Amino acid sequence: MHRAGLVLSLLLAPGVLWAQASQFGVRGLGFPGRALAVRSQGTAGGFGLFDPESSQNPAALASLGALTSVFTISQNFRTVENPAGTASLRGTRFPQLMVGGPVQSMPAAVGFSYSNYTTRDFTLATGSTIDLRGVPVSVTDTFSSRGGLSDFRIAGAYRFSDRWALGGAFHIISGSNRLTSTRIFDDPAYLSSRQHSELSYAGAGISLGLTRQFGPRFAVAGLVRADGHVNVDRDSTRVATVDLPYTFGLGLRWNPAAVLNVAAQTLVRTWSGANDDLLALGGNGAQNTIEVAAGAEYFTDRRQPTRQPIRFGARYATMAFPLVPGEQGHEFGLSIGSSLRFAQQRAGIDLSLEHVWRSEGVYSERAFLLSFGISVRP
Repeated sequence: MHRAGLVLSLLLAPGVLWAQASQFGVRGLGFPGRALAVRSQGTAGGFGLFDPESSQNPAALASLGALTSVFTISQNFRTVENPAGTASLRGTRFPQLMVGGPVQSMPAAVGFSYSNYTTRDFTLATGSTIDLRGVPVSVTDTFSSRGGLSDFRIAGAYRFSDRWALGGAFHIISGSNRLTSTRIFDDPAYLSSRQHSELSYAGAGISLGLTRQFGPRFAVAGLVRADGHVNVDRDSTRVATVDLPYTFGLGLRWNPAAVLNVAAQTLVRTWSGANDDLLALGGNGAQNTIEVAAGAEYFTDRRQPTRQPIRFGARYATMAFPLVPGEQGHEFGLSIGSSLRFAQQRAGIDLSLEHVWRSEGVYSERAFLLSFGISVRP
């Protein structure tokens, strides 16, 4: 019984699906987050490893020139298709919070951030007929999950020269899934039943990053991250341990003109390390993923680069947790964005809009992701 809630959540296949997050987050640990600030989302993530307001590369903190705090709000609008039909859904999340700044009298910076590691919000409904005392009775079973994993990062960076910066971070990975299972009988002579349980997660990881400037126009960034494993408890009882991935990243940035920045990056995550753990629990396992993103930032005002720049980009990624055994989903996205700065550059608003297509076999969805970032530099 201690494993029942977890196994059920891994085994159930979408019948009718309502979800606050992607249907591709039903399996495994959920739908992985991207740890990006809105300014990088506007370039589809192409600048993620260079962006100090994002939580991907701790070395990027070295480019912070002042104490900065950033808060992100994301609204998504999705059209979902699966064997049960088509539905239009939407949801709101707060995927990123960051506070960081330079250390006085030292070429160093520190930062703290909270970001979404995985999201697992969904409701599944299936209909069937069971035999009660020799009489067939129709029932509707509903299974829902609310929650996911969060990543709290404590990071620091040190700039050795105008060219080199190194950074490191410690990550605390935690979260929960509140699970509810409901059975309703079509025959009013039978009372409905409902069960509640909660899965809690706890893990830790470390990351190391660097940035290297080659002259005034070209830079390289690198990232290595290890997240160890996460312990899974059901109602305070240990039920499983699931391995988390290693992450390897490489980014390139080029300034071909004073008014244009171009960047691209690749992230590889070894989610297949969780495959045996999830299969042992009755799930569909996990697969390694790759994400490739490229974007640009065009400055409409050369004298004030932060005044209404135009950002755009594209990305392609594979997904970690298959809905169908032996298949792997993928997604493609196009992004645009811009920003406003005011109060003598001490405050700002970043805006991005991303159109995403996701598919795996007969499952697909299209989504518009609208994100706002509010930054303050006191």
